[in-house]
Amino acid sequence: MAAPTAALATVTTRTWTCSSSRSAVGAAARVTTPRVRPTRASFLRTAAAAKASDDASTESTSTDKASDPSSKSPEMYDNLAKIFLNRKEEDWLGLLASSEQWPQLKDGFFARLKVRAAEEEDPEEMLRVSRVLRLLQGTSDRVMQHAALLEEVQSKDEDMWEGMVTSRRAEFTTEFFQFIRFKLEALVRADAAKGGTSSSPRGGKTVTADERAALKGEREDAGKDERDADKRRDDLARLASVLLTICEAFDEATKDQQTLEDAADNFKELLEVETLEEMNTKIDEMQAQGKLDPALVLTAAKAYMSVKESPYVEEEVKDVMAHLYFKMKETMGRQQPKEVRILKYLLSIEDPQEIRKGLEEAFTPGPELTVGDEDYLFCEAPVLLQTIETVLKAYDAQKGKANITGQAAELMQPEVIEKMKTVKFQIEAHFM
Repeated sequence: MAAPTAALATVTTRTWTCSSSRSAVGAAARVTTPRVRPTRASFLRTAAAAKASDDASTESTSTDKASDPSSKSPEMYDNLAKIFLNRKEEDWLGLLASSEQWPQLKDGFFARLKVRAAEEEDPEEMLRVSRVLRLLQGTSDRVMQHAALLEEVQSKDEDMWEGMVTSRRAEFTTEFFQFIRFKLEALVRADAAKGGTSSSPRGGKTVTADERAALKGEREDAGKDERDADKRRDDLARLASVLLTICEAFDEATKDQQTLEDAADNFKELLEVETLEEMNTKIDEMQAQGKLDPALVLTAAKAYMSVKESPYVEEEVKDVMAHLYFKMKETMGRQQPKEVRILKYLLSIEDPQEIRKGLEEAFTPGPELTVGDEDYLFCEAPVLLQTIETVLKAYDAQKGKANITGQAAELMQPEVIEKMKTVKFQIEAHFM
């Protein structure tokens, strides 16, 4: 059967896999949503509006202002300060990362804390407020830096992430990934809150045609909003996973200085060839000699990113660097076990009948050939079934854990797992 070449898979992955632009392997799938911590509430949740009344008292109006972040009143800032004063410092990152309004509130909030510290008569309380102000400003600055870095990554093509991490590894800290996790948890809470606000006609009441049309429109809009929210959450979770994978590969590759020096020498050797055909041949030779390793691919990724973003580099040079980088990833993808590559190909097929046909081709013995970007591979049904069972067992074992590693991690996405179970059933029913 024809199995398109897999993407780079010699480094550990989390829950989502990064594929090269030439790879047709791997199925897009919804990511696992992180578990919600029911005890963590958004500290900037907008208070429900008070009922309008002609005889509403001044005290009621003041209470609304103190609860509503949009009021930006001293009372609201004081209430906000109470939260930080009563929470541990390690909780602050999650509180700030979860709030969409913090960037607009922070300047006014810090100004209010400075006033309170200056006006405080109790020396101990003054020191307490001043300490919170100083530490919270530091946390806020880091949160803003993490947000800017995340926005920059999201604005770039995925094939640039590897080079970006290689060039700026120090910015992709543990706290940065914690920041993303808190953002994900906030999205999950927001989705859960929206889920309980859907409208429905009153029981027993006759619904007119106009009302039915309006309700249908509301449901369609709600469905679109839910899909958009799922995509935002899935995209963010996948981004975090891919970045973690690249960071781990970089850290592993840079443990040995000699490995880095060898990678630099091999990369320089590749740049000395005259044609793309010679470059392809050289890459294949390096793979056969064991020189094509993650350190060399990361070196190519860094070079590719630097020339792609430069306005002073000729387009021909950019094309050569792109060819070099993607050819390396494609070649390393061939190092995966053929059963994994066949399974990935099967999971990329949507039609169950085509999957059945793919299985028949996979289990039909024949010569294993490479034609262009396609590899013609075959395996035995028990071996492929064992591969699937290994992935399923690993998936069950990692449930509830923060991360997973190994080649099987590329396949551990809930929708992919469900599809894999279907493939497993077809193998057991028709080929065993």
